[in-house]
Amino acid sequence: MIKKIISTVILLNLFYACQSQDSKVVLIDKLDKSFKVARFYEPKLKKTDELLSSDVKKMDKKAAKKALETAMFAKDTLAFYKSNGRLPSEFYVESTNDWMSRKEKPVKYFGYAYSTVAYDEEKDTLAILNKVAFPSLGMTENNKGEFVYLLATKTSKNKNDVTNILSFLKKNCTRVNIEDQSSEKVSCWEDKNFYYVLSATDEKKEEILSYDQSGNKNSKMVDVTDIRLKIYSKDYVQTMRNEKAYLPDFIPAK
Repeated sequence: MIKKIISTVILLNLFYACQSQDSKVVLIDKLDKSFKVARFYEPKLKKTDELLSSDVKKMDKKAAKKALETAMFAKDTLAFYKSNGRLPSEFYVESTNDWMSRKEKPVKYFGYAYSTVAYDEEKDTLAILNKVAFPSLGMTENNKGEFVYLLATKTSKNKNDVTNILSFLKKNCTRVNIEDQSSEKVSCWEDKNFYYVLSATDEKKEEILSYDQSGNKNSKMVDVTDIRLKIYSKDYVQTMRNEKAYLPDFIPAK
């Protein structure tokens, strides 16, 4: 009987893990080191490839409009490169497709980066944290398929978004002191597994309300906040230190 109960519990855990992993949205408050980045992006990359290979000319207006409104994703190979004195470190990690590293010879390969290259700021949601929806999400894995890095961004008209993110961080993390950033409001936090870096920049953005028959636009300026939430695995940070590779200044030196 005990064996049967244990087997049932294991199966249920696997079931719920799969449910979470197969979700179309990353629940950041549930994020842990076991998250499989490739599995999350695989169906999204497949859909992107299908859209890019389709013949738009053969689509009706409804299908073409849907294709244009569909989020698109890309996958890049990451490698270590010699910094040659350009950075305060011996090496750095970059995409092999980056214009600066394309002509350089990789020292060794690191993993893969997944990014959102087209999205609808108002309609798309790829990640959520404490009621804040992010329409753009980039994630990175190493060669072992382990999560190492996340970047969630949005341009928000809701003043409560930054407050809600900070509320989560204050409740679940410890504040880490970093050097003051003059152009952005930046704060760094940590828990057992991750460093969280939140930046928020207030700006004004033109919002187009409509166009008249002559093509003239009716618009207004609105206050927005560009939000960037970065999450680094502490295992990744330690790997970069061991490899003498570049880390951003806001990562605490330990």
